[in-house]
This record gives sequence, structure tokens and C-alpha cells, in this order.
Amino acid sequence: VNWQASQRVAGELRAARAELSQMQSRLDEQKRLAAVFSAPGARFVQLGATKDGDTKLVAKVTYDPLSQSAVMFVENFVAPSGKDYELWAIRGGKPASLGLIHAGADGRAMMRLENVGDPKELAAFAVSLEPTGGAPTPDAPSGPVVMVGKVSG
Repeated sequence: VNWQASQRVAGELRAARAELSQMQSRLDEQKRLAAVFSAPGARFVQLGATKDGDTKLVAKVTYDPLSQSAVMFVENFVAPSGKDYELWAIRGGKPASLGLIHAGADGRAMMRLENVGDPKELAAFAVSLEPTGGAPTPDAPSGPVVMVGKVSG
């Protein structure tokens, strides 16, 4: 009976440790997000629809030039069938892919971005509508650019 009780308690302890580890990971992620938002030199970029974009799309980026990290929020980003939205950094006049935007069924997403770019070179963020999986090359969109937002400062 004691052995069974000790096995049960050991299992509960393993489960509690795993849950604690997950909670610590979430807390660490929240701290990284908060650091971007509270950075003294943080820049806020509101992306606007281009002539090829849907005016219902909403995208906002908070960029910390010191850490070169950013956080992006999007709304209404439900891509048409067979398509994906892709985020780009415009650095020195050239695009560089920052990855696909994976929104939930409600069209909302939050992305934490690392190594966005040197503040001396980062001029803008852009979103393109690409075939599923994104542009074939990481240095140029293949589909229409649907949103653009200039980084000021």
C-alpha cells in the first residue's frame, strides 16, 4: 500500500514539475514581450493597406531598436485558400522575409520577432500574399504586397 501511494505521489510530482516548467516558459516569453513594449526607444509602426490589400487587415508592430526585436499583432488575417501572408523587413531598400503569419481561425495572431534589423537600415515592414508556404526566396515577395508601414525615428 505504501509503495502504491509513493508511486502515485511520484507521478503527481512529475506532473507538477512539468506544469511548472511550462508555466516558467510562458512567463519567460511574457517577460521578453514586455521588454519590447517597455523599451525606452521603442517604435510603433501601423501598417496600412496598399492598393492590392484589403482595408479590413490590421497590423501593428512594436520595434525595439536596441535589441532589434519586435512584436507584431494582426487582425482579420484569414488568408484565401492556397495562400499565406508573409511578413517582410525592408532593410537598406531590400526586402528580407521575417516569416509567415499564422493567424488563428479568428484572423488574429501575435508574433515575436528576433533580429529584425539594424535600426540604421530598417526602413519599413511589409506584408505580402504568397502561395502556401511563402515566397520561393527569402529576399523577395512573389505575390502582391498588401500592407506597408514605415519605421519612423
